[in-house]
Amino acid sequence: MNNTLRFIHITDTHIGPSPEYVLRGCNTYAALDALVAYLNNDLPFTPDFILHTGDVAYDPDPAAYPLAQSLLCQFKYPLYTVRGNHDNPDAMRQILPNLPAGTGRLDYDFTVRDFHFIVLDSFGLIQPAGYLEDYQLAWLEKTCQSSTARSLVIVLHHLPIQTGVGWYDADMMIENHDALFAILSRFQKRIRGLFFGHIHRGSTTLRDGILCSSAPAVSMQLQSWPTQTDILNDTATPHGFNVVTLTHEQTWITQHHFGEGR
Repeated sequence: MNNTLRFIHITDTHIGPSPEYVLRGCNTYAALDALVAYLNNDLPFTPDFILHTGDVAYDPDPAAYPLAQSLLCQFKYPLYTVRGNHDNPDAMRQILPNLPAGTGRLDYDFTVRDFHFIVLDSFGLIQPAGYLEDYQLAWLEKTCQSSTARSLVIVLHHLPIQTGVGWYDADMMIENHDALFAILSRFQKRIRGLFFGHIHRGSTTLRDGILCSSAPAVSMQLQSWPTQTDILNDTATPHGFNVVTLTHEQTWITQHHFGEGR
């Protein structure tokens, strides 16, 4: 049995209503188009799948999701997506693969070999912060408890931990993150990682023995200096993604960049 799982973590593509759409100086369509070409043609290995941790579109414009789908469907690998704070879950369900039918929040889970991925829709009550409803936390606890997989992986969009970066901690966090970790800490030995997006920056943090990892954005990167309070572009760092390798004993994450400046 193969005990190694390897996936590509991408996030924050922010596709707009047209290929010419520009967000904070970034043509997001061109950035995603370049990523598709890079992952399809230049990877020296075959990943098990691609994990997109949210903000497929910048705003839930009806024209944005078909445009995003026209690029995302070109990936040669399976794709799993998470709802971001800018996303419409019903629009995502209509055009993106591997998402459950239904309405409301986009919570689901899937298993690849002996790794159980639990995906939470962390859409917040007050934007751009995140929030998990009581029924979601109950579902998370029940799913972790009943899972027969050897390893668990938690996936959501919003920042789940404090960072010391002023604008992150003030506006981007899951409001009830303590309730989330009260559950996760019970299953810490089985959790191989918690993966998220939203902050437009690759990061790695350890809380309660749980590895929390964000990927750099496919669109533009944002500065994240300690105590920083203003939201500023990081023009020195190009588009990026993470390669995540999991075994049942360890997690290995490497950050990669594509496009100009890599």
